[in-house]
Formats: sequence, C-alpha cells, structure tokens
Amino acid sequence: MPSPPEEETQPKPDTGPGQTSERDTNQPQPPPSQSQPPPPQTYPPVMGYPGYHQAPPYPNYPNAPYQQYPYAQAPPASYYGSSYPAQQNPVYQRPASSGFVRGIFTGLIVIVVLLCISTTITWLIFRPQIPLFSVNNFSVSNFNVTGPVFSAQWTANLTIENQNTKLKGYFDRIQGLIYHQNAVGEDDFLATAFFPPVFVETKKSVVIGETLTAGDKEQPKVPSWVGEEMKKERETGTVTFNLRMAVWVTFKTDGWAARERGLKVFCGKLKVGFEGNSGNGAVLLPKPLPCVVYV
Repeated sequence: MPSPPEEETQPKPDTGPGQTSERDTNQPQPPPSQSQPPPPQTYPPVMGYPGYHQAPPYPNYPNAPYQQYPYAQAPPASYYGSSYPAQQNPVYQRPASSGFVRGIFTGLIVIVVLLCISTTITWLIFRPQIPLFSVNNFSVSNFNVTGPVFSAQWTANLTIENQNTKLKGYFDRIQGLIYHQNAVGEDDFLATAFFPPVFVETKKSVVIGETLTAGDKEQPKVPSWVGEEMKKERETGTVTFNLRMAVWVTFKTDGWAARERGLKVFCGKLKVGFEGNSGNGAVLLPKPLPCVVYV
C-alpha cells in the first residue's frame, strides 16, 4: 500500500495567538451561492404614461427579466391571452344620404298635413256646395237614320244654380255630349259641342243653351249598331237619348280662390217624341228635369 504523504503524518506546529499559517492565507474562497439572483436591472420609465412601474419577474423563474406594465400592478391573467380570440364588434356607420332622404320624407308629410288642415279650415269657413244642373227643354230636328250618313240636330237648354252663400262660380268650360240610351262606351257619342262659359253669383242661377249637330266632318262616325238601335226605336215614335257634360268650375270669393274642379253631369232618359214621320221631336217636360252631378 502506498504510504501517506509526509506532510499529513507530521504534527502541526503550534501557532500562537495573532499568528496565521501559510495554509490559512492560501485557503481558497468558497464559491458564491447559486440561490441568489443577479441584481435586477432598472429601466427608466416611459415618458407620457403616468404611474409606470416595474413588476417583479415571473414566479418560479428567478432569472427572468423584469417586465414593465403601465399600471401599478400586473394585469389579470386574461391579459396574457385566452383560448378564444377577442370578438370585435363592428361599428355601424349610417350613410350620409339617409338623413337627406329622411328630411325629404318629413317635409312631404308636413306639406300633406298642412294641405289637409287648410282644406278643412276652408270647408268649415266657406262650406262649398256643388252646383245644381237641370234640363229645361230638349228637342231634336232633322233626325235621319235611313240615309247613308246619320244626321240630326239637338238643342239643349239647361239651368245652372249656385247654392253657395260666399263663393261665386266661374264655369270656364262646359262640354256636352249626346248618347243613345243603349250606348256603352264613352266613345259611342253621337255629337259633341261646347257651351259658352258663364259666371254665376252666389245664390243665383243662369240658363245656358247649345245646339249639337251630328253628321258634320268634325263629328265622329256613329257606330253601325247604334244606328240600327235608333232605327228600330224610331219606328215606335220615340227615341231616348242621354246628355252628358264635362264641366270645369272655379269657386272664388274676395281674396281667396279655390283650384279648378272637374264635374261630371249626367242627364238621362230624355225621351223625344216625334211628330209623325218627320225628323222633328221634343221632350215633353212639365218641369225641369234634374241631372246627377259627380265630383
């Protein structure tokens, strides 16, 4: 077996107090402890963010660098992320044109409301009444349904009565049309003409008259079936006609005038009795025959 070194077998010399041996001076220093972390590094705060503090390192990671947060304490755990991405709600921006359209729609509603109010006030103040029409006499001359071209002349006299107490009537246009009683369409009239325009004072009446002629170049051609119907009826000694009128009237008063209004007047069952085989006849009316007025 090898012998131990001499140094270890020899006794150590005594050293007195205050004396140190060479072994003591040359003894190595113990290594630094691994449990102490290195000193933390400080960073200057970011300018412009008040309350900017440093947070301690992550737990269980002593050597991790210091983290900086804009608040005095670390944010909650959800700050570091979650298993589901955050949902961003889109902000709906209303188009600029919607306000313009809404303004136009509101303006139209206001105009309609004002017109309704104005009409109601006008009706309550003036209380406009529809004029009355009645036939005084109705006659036919030169009535001929046997020739190649139908011809006849009708003379109509009517009375227009204004029932209003505050409104005057201006009858600008009055168009008369003669129909056979069996006519169906509006275009099946026998003759047409315009009555002269008239002015009717309040609570007054006016008589108008006009002659309507069939067979002229300006008049429409009478349908053949209408001619056959009148020919058959003429053999009985009477033929019944209808008088229709399209009337345009304006009611006025001092400082106010209503818009022009259209009226439809129907004077029906004008039964003309002929004298023998002649083409002349008239309606025997003991009193004026009232007509129906449509607004």
